[in-house]
Amino acid sequence: MEGPPEALKEIVVGLDHVAIAVNSIAETRGLYEAGLGLASAGEEFVPGQKVNVLMLMAGTQRIELVEPASDDSPITGFLAKRGQGIHHLAWQVRDLEAALEHLKARDVRLIHETAQAGAHGTRIAFVHPASTSGVLMELVELPKN
Repeated sequence: MEGPPEALKEIVVGLDHVAIAVNSIAETRGLYEAGLGLASAGEEFVPGQKVNVLMLMAGTQRIELVEPASDDSPITGFLAKRGQGIHHLAWQVRDLEAALEHLKARDVRLIHETAQAGAHGTRIAFVHPASTSGVLMELVELPKN
């Protein structure tokens, strides 16, 4: 199996999380915690995205439940159009600015051309699904220690 393109080897680290849009974290979390045994890694409000998120751990894999925090949240529109379900895939990157520049240079359509504040101290940017075979993708840079 062929690996990532040479230009991405120092950019993409791996899958950070899978995000699932839900109407209500409170009503949904029981299935994931009690039903599947996933451990909560904390709930947080992300003002820039107007969402509440609950990160759940399945071993070393992370699942993020995302609910709208206001009527003008992007998740509100997603839920009205598509209903609950997988919202996006998030890729962990070493350097968000380098990843964005790499994608811009290749004419990949971006929703965010600059870093945004994400949950748990991360910096994020979204890649438009028109450039990714219909899949909304998020780039995530972990906080620097």
